[in-house]
Amino acid sequence: MDAVLDSTRGFERSDPGWHCKLESADSAEEVVALVRDYIATLSPQHLGRLPDVFRSLRVKAEDDIEYWTYRLSQRPRQEDAMIDGELMQEVFNHFLHASLRISQIRRAAAPARGH
Repeated sequence: MDAVLDSTRGFERSDPGWHCKLESADSAEEVVALVRDYIATLSPQHLGRLPDVFRSLRVKAEDDIEYWTYRLSQRPRQEDAMIDGELMQEVFNHFLHASLRISQIRRAAAPARGH
């Protein structure tokens, strides 16, 4: 198992079903679809508790997952009473796991392409 993934598996406790589906995804397209499904579960009330820039979460392709993972990791450290830090962490964890899963899928496919 990948060392980076091993060190991040603690976030599975927050939503084990979703993370299990993600681990069983066989393609980047499947991961993208799962992330879209996850975003669809975020109600306008949830999105309203995120900073403005994250209220427009949209994922069309795997590059979007990388983009949002990076943006979520760079979120401002200043606390705002209107921002739900726990929700921010949960959303970040979902995107991080999706990003890691895509990396795993790409790495596993690389030797197959070389032969």
